[in-house]
Amino acid sequence: MFVKQFIPHNLPTIGIAVLSSLVAFGSPAASAGSVTLNPGANVQAAVNAAPAGTLFYLNAGVYRMQSVKPKAGDAFSGKGVVDFNGSQVLSFKATGNQYVASAKFDGIAHGSCVSTSPLCNYDQDLFIDNVLQTKATTKENLASGSWYFDHANNEVYIPTNPEGHTIELGMSAYAFYGSASNVTVSGITVEKYANEAQTGAIGGDGPGWANGLGFGWVIENCESRFNHGSGAYVGPGDKIYKTYLHHNGQQGIKAIGTNVQIIDNEISFNNQDGFDTGVEGGGGKIMGTNNLLFQSNYVHDNLGMGLWADTDNIYTTYEDNNFVNNENGGLMHEISYNAVIKNNTFVGNSPHQLVWMESGQILIQNSPNVEVYGNSITVPATGGNGITIVNQNRGSGAYGSYTATNDYIHNNTITYLGTTGYSGIGDDTSPHQSNNNRFNSNRYILPGGGTKHWFWYYDMVWSQMRSVGLQEANGSCCK
Repeated sequence: MFVKQFIPHNLPTIGIAVLSSLVAFGSPAASAGSVTLNPGANVQAAVNAAPAGTLFYLNAGVYRMQSVKPKAGDAFSGKGVVDFNGSQVLSFKATGNQYVASAKFDGIAHGSCVSTSPLCNYDQDLFIDNVLQTKATTKENLASGSWYFDHANNEVYIPTNPEGHTIELGMSAYAFYGSASNVTVSGITVEKYANEAQTGAIGGDGPGWANGLGFGWVIENCESRFNHGSGAYVGPGDKIYKTYLHHNGQQGIKAIGTNVQIIDNEISFNNQDGFDTGVEGGGGKIMGTNNLLFQSNYVHDNLGMGLWADTDNIYTTYEDNNFVNNENGGLMHEISYNAVIKNNTFVGNSPHQLVWMESGQILIQNSPNVEVYGNSITVPATGGNGITIVNQNRGSGAYGSYTATNDYIHNNTITYLGTTGYSGIGDDTSPHQSNNNRFNSNRYILPGGGTKHWFWYYDMVWSQMRSVGLQEANGSCCK
């Protein structure tokens, strides 16, 4: 079972304590003085007028359709409930049995959608009283909860009487973005931004990150919700912590680069727009990271993988996290390299599917030198696997061959609530390229019954698992 649930809905007033934390994390906060802003102010104009390294205090209220490109060392600190809202409030008039409003189409469509959400890639989302509405392909016979965007004529149609309701359409791309170094964003809610897929409402599309320098953004005590792409996009030297990333259109978090820290966040209910989870959609995706720390996060109920590390991640640490009820699995470390997965809790991930050795609470996919220990695993009765390794012909990457070798899974507790689900290794190369992978000292608990919960190139019972390649010499089963 998970240990904690971090839900920072009511953020404390930020003041001297935040200033102290900014200094502690290396941001030159207040070195150029401070500026206090109120709702209605043009935040970007204030940034342009101030020197680099200014601390901006934001008084409570709604800052609508603000898009801020900071200077190096700038810090933005919310005082009370500060809401950066990237949407425009629409005004409707009746037309027949529907209602229509004027709104500008931004022309952006990016990303891969599932068949049931064919318009997920259009980045402007509509909300009625904070509830996401479903994009329709025609304005004829609109169902309740749906809407149609006439792109050619810049008109929005809804079937619902708008009287007494707040109806908002995403318009601005990013809340905070750009390549300035040592920026801090603290105590701010960011919502309803029309950031396209694979970008962040906080962090934008990461311009300048390709040079590999550490930019050192700090995102703390924030909330990022109802944005179209990712809630946040973090890069080299960045740290995001105590932030609530939820109900975003594609995913909660995206990360790339060296020395990224993702600590003590809640990441939940993401992929609301129905992106293809085989491409990118769910709790979050990390790519090309070196020395990433993913620690003490609560990752739950995402409509996709809880966390997907895909392509050339190395020296990754996943520690003390809770992965609960994510639709496609808990954690996948794919075509990457050295990692430690320790002391995490996995409960109920991939409850509706069981695909060969995938759909795992933990899945190591074509990645060498991964150590997995001290984890508590509970596999749901309705689907999913335990701890699995998959090896296929995937070629090579930045640090060598993408081959599952030298992976060591030990001292974990794995409970199967049903008769299905495996732990072990599957390899569809011939002859098998995977080698020197070890399972040992794991404890298996089988309240749901079943005898073949192990797989070592084929499915098998406990006694067979212990006889192949000296696996589980010190393991225990089967309470």
